[in-house]
Amino acid sequence: MSISRRNFLKAAGLLAGGAVVPSAVTHAAAFEQADTAPQNEVAADYAIRIAASPVEVAPKQIISTTTYNSQFPGPLLRFKEGQMVTVDLHNDTDTPEQLHWHGQFVPVDVDGAAEEGTPYIPAHGKRRISFVPQPSGYRFYHTHNRAGADLAAGQYSGQVGPVYIEPRREPGNYDREVFLVLKEFGPTFSRGGDMPQDVLSPARKVKELEAQGEAAMKAALAKGMPRGYEVGYSIFTINGRMLGHGEPVRVKQGERVLFHVLNGSATEIRSLALPGHAFRVVALDGNPVPNPVAVPVIWIGTAERVSAIVEMDRRECGSWEIPTMTTVATGWASWWSMPDMPAKHNGMRSPRRDGITCNSLSRARRHRRLMRRSK
Repeated sequence: MSISRRNFLKAAGLLAGGAVVPSAVTHAAAFEQADTAPQNEVAADYAIRIAASPVEVAPKQIISTTTYNSQFPGPLLRFKEGQMVTVDLHNDTDTPEQLHWHGQFVPVDVDGAAEEGTPYIPAHGKRRISFVPQPSGYRFYHTHNRAGADLAAGQYSGQVGPVYIEPRREPGNYDREVFLVLKEFGPTFSRGGDMPQDVLSPARKVKELEAQGEAAMKAALAKGMPRGYEVGYSIFTINGRMLGHGEPVRVKQGERVLFHVLNGSATEIRSLALPGHAFRVVALDGNPVPNPVAVPVIWIGTAERVSAIVEMDRRECGSWEIPTMTTVATGWASWWSMPDMPAKHNGMRSPRRDGITCNSLSRARRHRRLMRRSK
């Protein structure tokens, strides 16, 4: 039976119920490990090592999870469209693994989906694969193991990494790129209810969908199936860093920044906003949109990707927060803040603030401003 990649990701989470840009987002680690091939073997272009490792999501707050190359997110892999690459996949865990190339057109033997016939990466073993990256755009790689009731396995772990396949012809209508990976950690089961609807616009229920859900639940209960669980999280991160502990994205006035956003969650819908600015969406799931549209908020489901350009066109230099919202069993949580802005979250103030800060004032303008203040 065939199953879509997005539905698989959702199932991987749901079956369990049956800084803004730190240096981690870099492809250097993949190159370094690719250079360690035996003398009789030609080195691969990239190497990915699957292993349990500590991840510092905040100072003195360290979690243990399975990652790629001992970091979260996994290293950014930049491929060139149509140019063959070779990747060594090392599995240092006790469990056979699958590494799936999400959104790419690749042969079954390297796709990374057991249900399609891809061989597993053996426990404490290795596979070398070669393929031609395509199509161009923002893709990603992740585990394709099913979590079941194990909230430390599958997509609940830290096995997520970004991939960017550079097109043969790059329009380059931006000044620079920023890659963001959204992810929760610390999952737990609960007997929750429907997610709050008051933040949506319009805030109304779809009767047809509600009726379908009720009918499905009644049919399951009639068969003697147990009630399912909701999965909630205690830690929310952007690029593996919690509120107040990521490095800010420093920009210049008038700069055009292309944000590549990936929702690496097992179950959650997330949103991003940058007050005073708009996201001009140019690609969805790595594929260019025919008519780019400017939106104030990005809503992004599990495994989805959004590429959007933000023009830093505010006249005044300053700092802005990027609030991100997620559904949890207890409601909605807002995370991420910017330098020089007091962030209030559940009555708490962030000891340190991250996000986007503008560095556009010339020395002359700063001098004039200081002179006015001194008078």
